[in-house]
Amino acid sequence: MTIRATVRMSTVNVALAALTVASATSAVHAQPRTQVRPASSSSVPDRASDSLIAAVLADTLELAPGSRAPARKTRQSVTIRPTMRSYTVGNIDAAEQGVYTSFVTRYPRATLRLDVTPLTFRGDTSRTGNRPQVSFGGMSPVSGRLDLRVRSADTLRFFAQSSSSPGALSVEDAQALGAVGTNTLDLDAASLGLTARVGTRYVLTHALGTSGLSLSLRGGVEYDPKPSGTDVVSWRGTTVRGGIGVAHAGMGTTLGSSVEVTQSFTDSLDGRNQFPGGGSVNVDARMLHVIGREGMSLVSLNAFYSRPLNIERPNVRTRLIPIGDFMGVTASGALPVGPLSLLPTMTVLRESSRTGSTASGTTTRRDASGTTAVTALGLSIPLGRHLTVTPEGGLAFGSVGQTSTSTSVIRNQRQTFRDSIRGRYLTIEISLRD
Repeated sequence: MTIRATVRMSTVNVALAALTVASATSAVHAQPRTQVRPASSSSVPDRASDSLIAAVLADTLELAPGSRAPARKTRQSVTIRPTMRSYTVGNIDAAEQGVYTSFVTRYPRATLRLDVTPLTFRGDTSRTGNRPQVSFGGMSPVSGRLDLRVRSADTLRFFAQSSSSPGALSVEDAQALGAVGTNTLDLDAASLGLTARVGTRYVLTHALGTSGLSLSLRGGVEYDPKPSGTDVVSWRGTTVRGGIGVAHAGMGTTLGSSVEVTQSFTDSLDGRNQFPGGGSVNVDARMLHVIGREGMSLVSLNAFYSRPLNIERPNVRTRLIPIGDFMGVTASGALPVGPLSLLPTMTVLRESSRTGSTASGTTTRRDASGTTAVTALGLSIPLGRHLTVTPEGGLAFGSVGQTSTSTSVIRNQRQTFRDSIRGRYLTIEISLRD
């Protein structure tokens, strides 16, 4: 098991692998996040080529077409990842179980991917009183992605997804999500209540000389059909995005950084739309370093920052605190232990916001923030040439809170809460490759 094949990639392809992560950060304010934890890979090469930022944020570009040399034949893989996850936020309890399933076919110059996650969720609906619980389940959108390699390193993507099942949430279900709703917590249930989507993106990558430096430009457009009904949904309308990045591929080390801007055109759907509107500016940076001559170990560092632009509705039902700036850093490694690989990961995520409103002569300001740290350890166990099993467990801890100050001619009022965050998860990834 070695990542030497990854290190020997062409300069342009390595650079593209380091740059395509920027498209992931635009999803922070576009829809609820999924897959916050870094995904366990079936081998060290796969883990090296996967972006940890892409694992932290949803809706990322598939790296395979741009990050690896063209395959000589068609290859297929199936990944099944059952996960159990639970959180306690103050006196609120929430738990879910999901089974992420992915089918991937890699052709010489294309990659086709299908993803879906059936899940169940159980959680409290209120921070006070008797905290009544609700339970609901469903299935995330069935998403399909086709990545085509154009010329030597450019990538054209077509993608589509169905609406989730159910396609909308009841008020009680939305309140249960909102009781623990912050970007720093990983919840697959956030993928429920999403509308259908179609879109396309193009990534243009150009090598700058022969020193390993390259420039990447990207743009795309997405369209969500307007939903009917009266329940709670997340609808983005039409979204446009564009970005630029730079990367350097050296001997055993790749570096990359990029910036992307998004803008969505939508409306509130009479108060039931959980998408906050507006757009975002997203910045990310990453480093991948291979250790040793044999390339059997690696260290990866990733950081990102996302800031909402022209946000229209920062306070929505599925959120505990208003949507705001979101940032994070992840350190990950792959350490060989005989035929196995230890996969340690440490992630720190922070979200903060400041919002204000005026109604009936009263001005209200809300200052909110949340921070979560996640430590995880996985073990990649190859069982023959085609099957790999990767158990992984993690612990989460942090805090979330808000101070609300209301000012009027008659009186001033101040309300504050600060709750601790505790969580854990256990997952077993089963990967079958031909």
